Amino acid sequence: MSVPAARGRDSTRRAYALAALAAVLFGYDNGIISAAILFIPEQLPLTPLLKGTVVSATVIGAMVGALGSGPVADHQGRQRTLLLAGVVFTVGALGAGTAPTVPVLVLFRFILGLGIGIASVMVPVYLAEMAPADVRGAITSLNQYMIIVGTALAAGIGYLLAFTGSWRWMFLIGVFPAVVLVAGMLTVTDTPRSLVRRGQPERARALLRQLRRDPDRAEREFAEIVALERQRTEAGAAVRLRARWVRRLLVLGAMLAVFQQITGINTIVYYAPSVLESFGLSKLTALLFTFLNGLVNIGTIAVMVQAKVVDRWGRKPVLLAGLVGMSASLFAVGAAALVLPAHSGALFAVAVAAFVVFTNTFSATWGPVLWVVLAEIFPLALRGTAMAVATLFNWLTDFFVSLTFPTFTALAGAGVVFVAYAAAGVAIFPIVWWVVPETKQRSLESLEISFRAATRLRPGRPPPREDR
Repeated sequence: MSVPAARGRDSTRRAYALAALAAVLFGYDNGIISAAILFIPEQLPLTPLLKGTVVSATVIGAMVGALGSGPVADHQGRQRTLLLAGVVFTVGALGAGTAPTVPVLVLFRFILGLGIGIASVMVPVYLAEMAPADVRGAITSLNQYMIIVGTALAAGIGYLLAFTGSWRWMFLIGVFPAVVLVAGMLTVTDTPRSLVRRGQPERARALLRQLRRDPDRAEREFAEIVALERQRTEAGAAVRLRARWVRRLLVLGAMLAVFQQITGINTIVYYAPSVLESFGLSKLTALLFTFLNGLVNIGTIAVMVQAKVVDRWGRKPVLLAGLVGMSASLFAVGAAALVLPAHSGALFAVAVAAFVVFTNTFSATWGPVLWVVLAEIFPLALRGTAMAVATLFNWLTDFFVSLTFPTFTALAGAGVVFVAYAAAGVAIFPIVWWVVPETKQRSLESLEISFRAATRLRPGRPPPREDR
């Protein structure tokens, strides 16, 4: 093994690992509130409205972070934007853990949300642009895998610290990986496509030779990137958001982002302990279930990534299979809540089983695949901005779901609400079948050319594999 080849593989692993660390922070800082909110009122009095504000402040911050990060990434590069995310995560976690009053806590929860929003846009883009086409689905799926790792880590730390009620340390622990992210991002470079876009083609060529084991393959990929950039330049106009084919992709991306949330995932992420407590479990038991379920989630998506299921089966079949599994499990828990006695062992058993099936199905399907598809379909010139727009719709829907779930549950009952989300999944199925293109095994440049020419990748007909 040559030294340059070994150095290239090491730099590739480091780049993937650091982007994945940003996703861990996304999962941790997003998930830790489900445990912390149980104990914050012991030191900082909270009305129901303030409680909702503390929880939703991060979601609002994520909207702002997602929308603002796209243009920054397109002009300053992916690496610098992820570096910024690390700084924001550090400041937000430190401030939230030391907040003396509720308004200060809300402010730093909002700042944490800025970091989460930046990571939600940049991690899948960074991974997709660094990965080779044949394993891009598996590599980009690392984003969701590490979000699940972060969420499980939050559940585990929340459960352990629940014995002491140390909600401040629940936030402060997030400072340490954030500092590692900041230090690490100073050691890696931008993506090849971003470097070409920003006028640094030779750096992009050298990086591609490090990232790809085959020099010929690296040269072909570099030639594709440069040719597409030259085509844009010679056309005399940049790709515009108002172009018809770009608007079509934006609508598709925003629609998929909304669909991911109205499957009901964050009714489970934010409120599973509360729902299980209403079914008769203690706080500690509900938190323990959340942690153990997170560990199962890690195993599920690890198998998906290792088996390269997204690259073998394709994006659309995985999305469709996910809708079936998630709708069935939500219908099961909803129907059980409607017909079984409250606080009964049978209701508890059905709810636990349904939550396990739902979260693991999401982690294997819509969790990672949405971000794979979004990172693939948008043109390079506007990829950061377009990802930001789609991600904004994802966070807006998340905000709606997280804000309305307690109210809808109080008015209609948990059973009716879960059945409604199951019905939403059924309604989404035919839409996904007809409008989502299959993108597996295609280079990002060839996809852009196809979308620009308004060619449609027909359902059930994946494009041919390209020469590697």
